[in-house]
Amino acid sequence: MSGVRLERRIWLSLLAVAAFAALGAASISWTGTWDGPGWPLSAAIGACGVLLMLWLVRRLAGWILRPLAGASTVVEALRDGDFSLRLREMHLGPLDELAHSINMLAESMRADALNRRESGLLLGKILEEIDLPVLAFRDDGHLTLSNPAARRLIGLRLHEGVDAQSLGLAELLAHDDKDLERVRSTRLVFPGGSGRFVVRRRSFRLGGVPHRLLVLTEVGSVLDAERNEAWQGLVRVMSHEINNSLSPIKSLAETWNSRLLDPAREIDREALADSLALIARRSGGLSRFVGIYAGLAKLPDPSRETVDLQELLEKVCALESRVPIRLDGTCVSFDLDPDQFEQAMINLLRNAVDAVADCDVPEVLIRCSEKGGGLVIEVVDNGPGPPESKNLFVPFFTTKPNGSGIGLLLVRRIAELHGGTFDLDPRPDGTSGAVARLWFPGP
Repeated sequence: MSGVRLERRIWLSLLAVAAFAALGAASISWTGTWDGPGWPLSAAIGACGVLLMLWLVRRLAGWILRPLAGASTVVEALRDGDFSLRLREMHLGPLDELAHSINMLAESMRADALNRRESGLLLGKILEEIDLPVLAFRDDGHLTLSNPAARRLIGLRLHEGVDAQSLGLAELLAHDDKDLERVRSTRLVFPGGSGRFVVRRRSFRLGGVPHRLLVLTEVGSVLDAERNEAWQGLVRVMSHEINNSLSPIKSLAETWNSRLLDPAREIDREALADSLALIARRSGGLSRFVGIYAGLAKLPDPSRETVDLQELLEKVCALESRVPIRLDGTCVSFDLDPDQFEQAMINLLRNAVDAVADCDVPEVLIRCSEKGGGLVIEVVDNGPGPPESKNLFVPFFTTKPNGSGIGLLLVRRIAELHGGTFDLDPRPDGTSGAVARLWFPGP
């Protein structure tokens, strides 16, 4: 409807001009010449036609140029970040369509800017609340973002004039983008604290400018929490095991003490021998229990060397004859302690093979991959899956009739000595089974 109105205005204007032109032509034709008796009328008609023509041009310019000028103003405001202006729709056909499109664009940009602002505020609140130090640097090393945890750690109030070099972090940023994805563990010293930190690095763009993000996690705080939990579990297990051994020893000792002090009572030497043998067995079990703990505590630091993992894993797989072990992929060489790694893999394979003992089609495979610049070894089985227990890594806790209860603990200890991690989870594909995952950081 609006397009018809604009076209009608233009056609009526053109018809008016044409009518005046026709009238002037008729007047000239009637008078015959400009200098005849009717020339004043012809001149008047011509003058009116010129004036009408100027007026129509001005009107047409107003109908077309005014909306275009308004559109230019709104677009300029959008470019400057002002999303409040809108064009008034004046029923001018295609110009109305242009105004409507610009208004829709302005509304979309306003909503997008609002969402970005709200997301930025949410991200800011999250950064303010988390305890992990977070820092962002431009490619030139200038610090552009930090959260309170980072400012407390590095003793900083303002970012102005602060760069990675002055903070001692330049080396952590001096890597290409592929290497930035690596996770590193390193010792750092800051005015607000020092210690060993796990450093996670990522590249991103802020305002179109390349930045590099550093997230620092103090290893000590994480280990302290795990250490406290481990101590509590250790005390519970030791109390249980020691009491299991000392209670019968105490009972037998008190019984035979009363019998031996009674001169009228005859001594049953066979019963006494049985009691002493039981005391010896319980004492020996308690001694072995303490010895195993001492062995775990005295596990030496890894003696690292470059190991051909393919060859080593093939040798470990050959030790297990109950179920064929499939080695998935080709493993690379890596720096680690071959003896400790071999012992960890033997324990994991033994657990996996035990888990698939009742399966119709048992399956155990080893997968090697790289993640974050480190090595990931996965032992996957199709058994019933790991038991749902928080005591899996508590010494002497076992779900197997003849289990020792130290296999998983030893694997975890070996991983930690290498600066890595060990996890035991259900298979992520939803099928029955477990995934034992070792991760060792790169050198």
